[in-house]
Amino acid sequence: CSSCPKSSARNRCQDCFGPNLWCDACCVSAHTNLPFHRIQTWNGCFFEKSDLLTKHLTLDLRHYPDDCPSILVDDETQMMFDLDISDDGDDFTDANQPSEPSTSTCTSGSRSNLVIVSSTGICRRSIRWCHCAKSPAQYTQLLLHANLFPASFKNPQTAFTFEVLDHFRVDALECKTAAMNFMSKIRRITDKAFPSRVPDRYRELLRVSREWRDLHNRIRAGVVHDRPDTPTDGGLALFCPACPQMDINIPPKTEWKPEDRLLYRPQLVVDGNMKLVHLIMKRPSDDVSLSDGELFMVRRTPYADHLASAPERQPKSRCNNHRAQNNGNLHRKHLDLTGKGACACARHGAFVPHCVVDFQKGERQINMDYAICQALKQYSGHDQALIIYDICCQWSIHFRERVAQSEFLELWDSLKITGAVGKWHLAAHILECFARFTLNFIEGAAQVEGEILETLWSGLDEVAGLAQAMSTAHHQEILDEYMNDSNWQKIIRIADSLCSKWTRAKQGLSETKPAFEQLTECLEPSLVQEWTAQEQVAMEKRGDHLKVYEVTSDK
Repeated sequence: CSSCPKSSARNRCQDCFGPNLWCDACCVSAHTNLPFHRIQTWNGCFFEKSDLLTKHLTLDLRHYPDDCPSILVDDETQMMFDLDISDDGDDFTDANQPSEPSTSTCTSGSRSNLVIVSSTGICRRSIRWCHCAKSPAQYTQLLLHANLFPASFKNPQTAFTFEVLDHFRVDALECKTAAMNFMSKIRRITDKAFPSRVPDRYRELLRVSREWRDLHNRIRAGVVHDRPDTPTDGGLALFCPACPQMDINIPPKTEWKPEDRLLYRPQLVVDGNMKLVHLIMKRPSDDVSLSDGELFMVRRTPYADHLASAPERQPKSRCNNHRAQNNGNLHRKHLDLTGKGACACARHGAFVPHCVVDFQKGERQINMDYAICQALKQYSGHDQALIIYDICCQWSIHFRERVAQSEFLELWDSLKITGAVGKWHLAAHILECFARFTLNFIEGAAQVEGEILETLWSGLDEVAGLAQAMSTAHHQEILDEYMNDSNWQKIIRIADSLCSKWTRAKQGLSETKPAFEQLTECLEPSLVQEWTAQEQVAMEKRGDHLKVYEVTSDK
């Protein structure tokens, strides 16, 4: 034995470091703080899976780490090596496990058996509970203090380790792993030959992962459980740290310099996604939301009221026919949601909190109006905004009128909105749209291409199939999680990204400025003065004045 002089060392651990061999007592003692490791026992021919820890290890859950009045030291030693499990009939013998007793897990004496789901597999362990606090809620607290998350709070029969929940969350975000696939992996880790004999905790994982995800978001946002205030709209979401936000990263408007006017102007990209559909629920009354409107999806009730009150009108396009976009998934009767619409910052590609809306009949103006108004609330106090939208030439015509006629759309009168179309989508518009809506002729737009939402959608398209059959609330929470993680990836990489862009911008300026100055010197000064005056008028008044950029030729 690696720990004592005894020679009957026949146990080894698959998860411990080093080639250690233990006797039964030393193996149990060595795994007091590693209770979910996988033990193998030598049977004379080979090492086989052992239930040594299941039979001889008791997990003490106590309020006081060193001394607990309700758990005696002598009694603890006896139970460590002479444990009579009261639930032997519920061993892992079949995929269809017998029903658990309906009585409370913690009422039969001071011990009970719990199914534990960990990253090393699914096992059953004996639990001894502390009874210092005479409250049913104490057992949930004891499990949480031991880094075990109960599958239910009323009568826990299963618990998940914090580690395995973190693993599932990262697997889902990085590998797009579904809960069923992850649970299948854990069952195969437990028993490679007969995974069907391992208890299936797929449904429990679905429920617990939603709770774990919600708690993770609230902890990161600084929400405290014993305070009466609740998060504001989008209060749990991460947002772009470099976008101009008053009282966060830019000074008040009274301290702005004239050259800061365009630097601090918000730039938003707006777009729809027809792959993020959702199937009609069989029992919508059972749907429960944990974070309605607290991340990126808008609150459902106000949005539904807006849709019910808004007039059903979709004006005929004066540009090319965008029917494929406007009527996407329109005739699919098995869908209750035919897509999603969202806004993101055009400079850095971060989703804007509380502005993602559902489509019911394709991409309509009443959907996108709500998304844009909610997104602009994140920039209260600004008097300018740049909106880049694929069909901005049609959306912008009566936008102010639609806002004024709706009691659910808000927009301050002093806000000046400049509309544009992304550079890639602009090629599908008529010729008259080019000068009016190209980003090349918008002062302060810099080298923004206006298509960054297309790259963000590509990541969400990978989980569209996983989320379409979930409940509506779970569907929205999954999308919120992936959008929040997308913003988190932007945050941790933004320093390197901005430095790289700054280097390229300086290099580009050094290459183009001499060529521009050389071209200017070759022209007549009067002509340059005339063009400069026309450009100034076009930038200030826009509209028909932008026709000076249209290329014309005499026949």
